[in-house]
Amino acid sequence: MSLLSTYRFKKRFVKICKNGDIQGGYCRMITSLIDFSFIRSLVADCYSPYGPPCYDPPSLFLLDLFRHIDSHQDMSHFLAALRDEDRGRAYRTYAGISMENIPCEGTFSNFRARLGDTLYNEIFHVLVDIFHKLEMITFKILAHDGTLYPTWARYRGCTYFCDQCAAITVDNVINKVKNRILYRLNNISTNNLGSEVRVYTQCPSTRFPDDVDKPKIELFAFKLAFADGELSEEQINTAILFGVKEELDKQQLCINTTRSNAPFFSDYGAMTISCPKLPKDTDARIGVRRNPQDPNKKQKIFGYNLVLTTSVELHLQIELPVAVTNIAGNAEEGSQIINNDEQIYNHHQCQPIIDIADAKYDITNNYNYIRGKRSIPIIDYNPRNENLSKQALIGRGYDQNGWPFAPCGLLCRPNGFDKKHQRLTFCCFNQCLKLRPKAIADLQNRYNIAICPYRQNLTGFAKHMYVKEHLSEA
Repeated sequence: MSLLSTYRFKKRFVKICKNGDIQGGYCRMITSLIDFSFIRSLVADCYSPYGPPCYDPPSLFLLDLFRHIDSHQDMSHFLAALRDEDRGRAYRTYAGISMENIPCEGTFSNFRARLGDTLYNEIFHVLVDIFHKLEMITFKILAHDGTLYPTWARYRGCTYFCDQCAAITVDNVINKVKNRILYRLNNISTNNLGSEVRVYTQCPSTRFPDDVDKPKIELFAFKLAFADGELSEEQINTAILFGVKEELDKQQLCINTTRSNAPFFSDYGAMTISCPKLPKDTDARIGVRRNPQDPNKKQKIFGYNLVLTTSVELHLQIELPVAVTNIAGNAEEGSQIINNDEQIYNHHQCQPIIDIADAKYDITNNYNYIRGKRSIPIIDYNPRNENLSKQALIGRGYDQNGWPFAPCGLLCRPNGFDKKHQRLTFCCFNQCLKLRPKAIADLQNRYNIAICPYRQNLTGFAKHMYVKEHLSEA
């Protein structure tokens, strides 16, 4: 196989400045510490020994990695730097690329499609394992979070598209248009002569909710107009296609096409179209997040959700990625914590101590899974549509933090965790004895403190809450 580039690992000295900066940048440090030639063996079955010359897989992988490390806004911006004799010298040297064989954007697209998500994930976990052996990753504390990012494809207005939207076949279109034209000619007047005629078909998607009306797809839009002078070739062919040329010539009219979504017609007058609202990237979906400029507003993004798990290294004061899952923008993020943890267990056989996540992951299955792996879940509480009024919480027996109420209605406080029995202990600590007179009077209206049987106890009323009974509150 002939190669357009050749990657070779070379040890290079890396100098760390007093302020923590790395001389030569992170690209130099990474390529000096890690030999990326292992990529060849992982992706070898994706290539054929025959065919035109191709780039060395480690070269393309490193260039794509450099683009993200140095925060280039897109691939075209990075390739402009790569082609520059001075700015791109380090990139070309580390990746084994020459000035005569600079790849284009399509090269990287084909490379990603050739490898697919599975191989990219395998390469990623080999790198994670290297950092694990260097003791830069311990997997003791795992943090999970998702990030929405846009796709390069333009959103064209439809959220519920399906596989059928790319090739919609409409039967007998020519006769339908012909009948519309003949109707106009038989009822012609100055009022409707220049009005636009539109031909529609029904949307084939079955993903629309019951409360959302399906839109109609426009096939063809035209106007009838007086033929001033010689007709264009398009006007003549359009009249012949719909079989109305003689009728139009009699009345000295022509068809002016304003819009057409018809790539071709079959011999039987059928028409195959692609919905004009169908985006090029059919895997992306609309996700919603809080607007970074205004937290009170929501922002819609047509793209994907990157669910990233990082290992929090307290002694190094850094976070390093250890698992990643890419899903559509509107997919359920909360359940992906299990997929990421499975990646980590399957590839590295580690034992996390703590799993940290935000309120999107406050799901019972996540608590069961994390505790089943002998880790401690620290997940933000998600109230969802719960009634959090004071009366509703007292009726339930505990507040949104999982702290129980004493019989008098005062909120208990934590008093330790019993690891053997897997339960939390809460006590009221005789708060009623320290209340102000007005607060005591209000409390007496609900509960007679004088006959409280727990006032004689050192810690007052005590309540044990077992973890298995209160998964999301513990």
